[in-house]
Amino acid sequence: MKRNDNLFRLIKSLSKSEKRFFKIYSTRHVIGDQNKYVQLFDAIDKQKIYNEKNIVKKFKDEKFAKRLSVAKAYVYELILKSMNVYHGQNSVEAQLRDLLGNIHFLYQKAMHDQALKLVNKAQKQALLYDMLTFMPEILRWQKKIMEVKFYTQKKEKDLFELAEHYHNILEQLNTINDYWLLQARLYYRQYHKGIVLQNQEELAELAKMLENPLIQEAEKATTYEAKLLRYKFLSTYYFLLRDFPNCYQHSKGLIELLESRPKWLQMNLLLYVNSVNNLLNMTAMLGKNEERAHYIDRLREMMHSKQLKKSESLQIKLFQAYYYHLMTLSINQAAFADGMTFIYEMEKGLQQFKDKMDPMGSVMLCFYGFHICFGAEKYSYAYEWLQQILANPTTEIRRDIYYFAKILSLITAYELQNTTLLRQQILSTYRFLHQQAYLKKFEQIGIRFLRQLHQNTSVEELKQLFVQLQHQFKELVKDNLERKVFAYFDFILWLQSKLNNQPFAQVLKEAGKKS
Repeated sequence: MKRNDNLFRLIKSLSKSEKRFFKIYSTRHVIGDQNKYVQLFDAIDKQKIYNEKNIVKKFKDEKFAKRLSVAKAYVYELILKSMNVYHGQNSVEAQLRDLLGNIHFLYQKAMHDQALKLVNKAQKQALLYDMLTFMPEILRWQKKIMEVKFYTQKKEKDLFELAEHYHNILEQLNTINDYWLLQARLYYRQYHKGIVLQNQEELAELAKMLENPLIQEAEKATTYEAKLLRYKFLSTYYFLLRDFPNCYQHSKGLIELLESRPKWLQMNLLLYVNSVNNLLNMTAMLGKNEERAHYIDRLREMMHSKQLKKSESLQIKLFQAYYYHLMTLSINQAAFADGMTFIYEMEKGLQQFKDKMDPMGSVMLCFYGFHICFGAEKYSYAYEWLQQILANPTTEIRRDIYYFAKILSLITAYELQNTTLLRQQILSTYRFLHQQAYLKKFEQIGIRFLRQLHQNTSVEELKQLFVQLQHQFKELVKDNLERKVFAYFDFILWLQSKLNNQPFAQVLKEAGKKS
């Protein structure tokens, strides 16, 4: 499939009910050749992989085949118009846009009193649902209607009040924008660099962001959206610092704020799923097992809701969150054999949502798919999950996961007892670590270890290398900046499993009981 064939991808994204509505809409709103466009729609829909040559061949006798790009563009626009109508009835944003369109129409017809009624209706709706971005346009129409009516039935103080109202709305929007920038910068850093802080400079940069008055003074978040953005910033900030109690507190606050406004929540279910996903990470880290089970069940309920199945984007996000947390639960409990029961289900979902899932979601599912298979001693399968991550080395999303996929490929090759593959991975990993711009202690240790490992070592010599490596890693745990590497994989317990000749899953389970 060509990634740039937008019409094919758009058609394939539609549900059965959406496709049915498009056909009904096209028969009502297209004069003359509507059946031809529906036929083109159906022909593209039947293809599993887009093949334009076959489309041209099929419609060679039709006029539009000679200008197929124009016909495709028309169908594309027609789909968007039909979907705007189909989904508009449930969207407050669409309703507000319709109201503004109607206000414009009535104004042009000089029906100013009727237009003003719609202005008042739009204003109430925008404020009720915190759609403040619509308010400047709504208030602009209020000013225009007041002017054309020569300010009749108005006092001078009404003009000041309207101007002040407009000014307050703009101030609130500016504040929301400032909150957005703070949390966006933090999210950008997490998505591109991961959870490992590289040095003290990065730590100082984050601390400076926390000192911003918008974050320090909760009362500055006067609007609902500003409060949401402040919670998002704080939960992400403390997550990057690995301060899980504080991260949990703000993640929980975000969920409670969302659930306090059911109507707003229904319009922002993607944000809710993301927030539940983040809260689940904290319940896992803090051992809040009942709360963890509750929210995993909540994700499963949403996945199976007939109403929510209408939104593919929401289903993709639910799929990612649900299987991610099923896997982390199995990993925490060292129940890798149980985890294998749903790994195959997850793999089917990854194929189903291929090319539609966001890169970070796909990468994280592959990474935890590796963990399940590695713990279950399905090393070939584990290696395949890592190769899926490494297949796109140019990605800017979660470079940290790509980094550890390289290192874990070496460990998996060792477990596979494939001498040729192991030697390849030793050289590849050695070169990769040497290419890092800033060598942390973890990388320095790794490079020294690989130099020694590359030599023909005996079993006894290898055991001594493992003992030295485990000791060095235990020292790293004491360093706040370095210890975070063990959040990706427990290298210390893996080495212990090799030294004690025990299954990795057994060592993890015993360590879990002790903690």
